[in-house]
Amino acid sequence: MGTRRLARERAVQVLYAIDRTGQSLSDALVGYLEMLQDGKRRSHLHHFTVELLETTLAHLEEIDHLLAGVITHWQPERVAVVDRQILRLACCELLFYPDIPPKVVLNEYIEVAKVYSGEDAAAFVNGVLDRIMHMKKMMNDEQGMMNNE
Repeated sequence: MGTRRLARERAVQVLYAIDRTGQSLSDALVGYLEMLQDGKRRSHLHHFTVELLETTLAHLEEIDHLLAGVITHWQPERVAVVDRQILRLACCELLFYPDIPPKVVLNEYIEVAKVYSGEDAAAFVNGVLDRIMHMKKMMNDEQGMMNNE
């Protein structure tokens, strides 16, 4: 497993903890590191994990608004908690990390969904992220046309 995949998985776990407990990011990170040490695993977090969590939390309202517009017949709060965290982090990368190719983001989070939520969730995540990718592409195309005028 690549470093970025592990960073994404850890971000899902920490964001899940924040959502369930209401902890601050710093408290959740401390708790997560303590858990890693108890399990005798590597006891540090990749900088990408922390950066991704900070960016996601800073733009959470915007991300949730986007998800609410894309997920038809469901409110984001009705989506399974782990799936919601996966979608939030993936949206964050699609919106705020232009250096990461969208298809890479899509594929990475589909794999994360398979591990943490199952095949059905992976298909759901795929559909939602595909719609967001197409919306973003259309917005970028429109902006490009406006800049050319």
